[in-house]
Amino acid sequence: MTNRTAAVCCFLGLASFAAGGHTPQKALPRIAKPEALAIEMAKALVSGDRERFTALAATREEMEGLLETAQPPTGPEERKELKDKVAEILADRGKDFERFQSIKKGAGFKEGSAVRFELIALDPIHEKDGMKKVRHSRVRMFQATESGKEDSFLITLDDMFLFQRGWAFTSVSPGIGKEPSKK
Repeated sequence: MTNRTAAVCCFLGLASFAAGGHTPQKALPRIAKPEALAIEMAKALVSGDRERFTALAATREEMEGLLETAQPPTGPEERKELKDKVAEILADRGKDFERFQSIKKGAGFKEGSAVRFELIALDPIHEKDGMKKVRHSRVRMFQATESGKEDSFLITLDDMFLFQRGWAFTSVSPGIGKEPSKK
């Protein structure tokens, strides 16, 4: 590396640092209704879109802020418990995404086939300590088959809360299974 190249690299590095040193974060989606969030999360999971899956889930800061507002920690020990609980939920999300991809294959889902979604069940909004929560939701996914018919699958999702930006999942715990034929 020449002195000139090294100087340019150093200058670009300093310029990047001075400008904030990080790439701008994409704006989080604003979803006003839990019904829409359930459908969007099902779509993200079925398509294997990890970025969308992550965007539809609450951030660490959102979850900690919501919990601190609803149940303010009285000391450092409670604050640590709150942070540990949020960290545990975040760690489970990655496993949830991977597990869903595995279950999806086992359920007979065929990649590349046309799909459509419909909400079939949504628990009522439950409010506790100022937090609005929907515990369970179920989405039916229809997939076109080679014979021109449709296979249907049931997708289950858990735990969405209302945040400042709108509805977002905390823990997702997704599942998918082929729906038995009605014959």
